[in-house]
Amino acid sequence: MTAESQLVGRHIFGADAAGYASARPHYPESLYIALATEGTLVPGADVFEIGPGTGQASRRLIAADVGSLTLVEPDPVLAVELAGLGGGVRVVNAPLEDAGLSAEAFDLGVAATSFHWVDTSRGLSMVRDLLRPGGVWAMWWTVLHDPEADPFSRAVLPLLKDAELPPSLRGPEQRHYSLWTDDRLAELRAAGFMHAAHQMHEMTVRMTAAEMRALYATFSMIRRMAPPMRARVLDGIEAVGEQGFGGVIERRFRIPLFLARKAPGAA
Repeated sequence: MTAESQLVGRHIFGADAAGYASARPHYPESLYIALATEGTLVPGADVFEIGPGTGQASRRLIAADVGSLTLVEPDPVLAVELAGLGGGVRVVNAPLEDAGLSAEAFDLGVAATSFHWVDTSRGLSMVRDLLRPGGVWAMWWTVLHDPEADPFSRAVLPLLKDAELPPSLRGPEQRHYSLWTDDRLAELRAAGFMHAAHQMHEMTVRMTAAEMRALYATFSMIRRMAPPMRARVLDGIEAVGEQGFGGVIERRFRIPLFLARKAPGAA
C-alpha cells in the first residue's frame, strides 16, 4: 500500500460521517460471541480499536462492559464524533503509528473493516506489542462489494471500471483483501502471533435501490471521484437496483474474522 493510500484513508470518511453511519450495516452478533469465547471480550477487559470510524463496533464493545476502551482514529472529524460515546472511552486522534499507546496495556485489540488502511507488517507488529501476554488480536471486514460471489456486485462492476481501487480491493474482479485467507494468516504468524485462525461469518440483508446507492456512496473509491462522475456512478448503481433487481435487493454479506493470540510468555 502506498503512503498516499494511507493518507486518503485518514480523512475521506469523515467528509460524510452521518451518511457512513446510516448506510453501513451493523456487524452480526456472532462476531462478538466469538470474541467472548476467546475469553477477552469480557467485563473489565482493556480494549483498543484501530480505525473505529463512526463507532459501530465500538458501541458493541462498550455494551460488553469492558474496563476501558481506547479508540485510535486518524480522521479528525470522526474523532470528534467518537468523543461523544461517553465516559470510559479514550479517543486518540492519530494513526496507529503515531498513537503512542502503552506497550502490554491491553487484553484485546480489534479492527473492524479498517486494517487494510494500515501497513500490515508494521501494524501487526505494533498491535502485538500493545497486547499483554496471552492477549488477543481480532480483525474483520464486512465484504460489501463482492463480484466473486454476489450478483449485485457483479452487475455494477462495469460502472466501477474507472474507479481508483482502495487497498481493500484487488485486480479486475475487485477481490477483497480479507478473502485472501492464507495471506492474512501468514502475516499474523510472521508478526509473532500464535493460534492464528480464521472464521467466516455471514448475514443476509434486504436493501432498497436507494439504500444501496447510499451504501456505495460510502466507499472510498467512489468518494474519491470528481462530483459529476460520482453522481453518474451512483445514479447507475441505483438504476441497476431498480431495473435489474426490482427495487429491493437481498444480499448475503460475508464477514471474514481473523483471530490470533500473543504467546502467554511473550514480551
